[in-house]
Amino acid sequence: MATSEPGRLSKWAYSTKNIAGIGLAAVGPIIGIAGVINPLVGLALAPVLYAVGALAAPGRKKVDLAAGLDPNDVRKSLADIQRRIHGRVPTEVSTKVAGIATTINECLPRANSLGEGSNELFGLVRTATDYLPTALQSYLDLPRAYADRKVVSNGKTSLGLLNDQLDLLNKKMDDVADDVHRADTDKLVAHGRFLEEKFGKGDLDLDDEKK
Repeated sequence: MATSEPGRLSKWAYSTKNIAGIGLAAVGPIIGIAGVINPLVGLALAPVLYAVGALAAPGRKKVDLAAGLDPNDVRKSLADIQRRIHGRVPTEVSTKVAGIATTINECLPRANSLGEGSNELFGLVRTATDYLPTALQSYLDLPRAYADRKVVSNGKTSLGLLNDQLDLLNKKMDDVADDVHRADTDKLVAHGRFLEEKFGKGDLDLDDEKK
């Protein structure tokens, strides 16, 4: 708790609401000094004006990618991940990360076919913006020699655990990709059935009889 409180205070200090509140709160003392109102009244108004400014200012917009997918945000997150791990992880890790990123990027143009609020869409977005970067950062926070050699859980090193997590994410993204492309596949199958019915043997036999 001791480490999180300063972080919250810092975020509030630079927030739009705090800046707007301070700006409006200053109006009271200023007009008091200018003689527009009694200086004591102006000073007393400062807290009220601060509250008004803070409440009126727009808060930081929260983007729920799973509800309204923004492909650019997902691509940016994946690009940032690959840039951060460049030269800092073993080749096997960077190769798996690149594979996951490729699968996600290929899904993005058709991701809305998964349905807004679906578990698959949620998993796609969170993998790019949370699950993948969190797994990698946990590995990067460790000294390389320790992470790659020290057995820490179930007979595996931190590197081994990371590879397991990447394999799991890779499989999940492959499953999501199958769901994304299934709609187009179903259309292709349906069209094939239509062609068989339209130009199949029955129609050809009918043409032969006419001859």
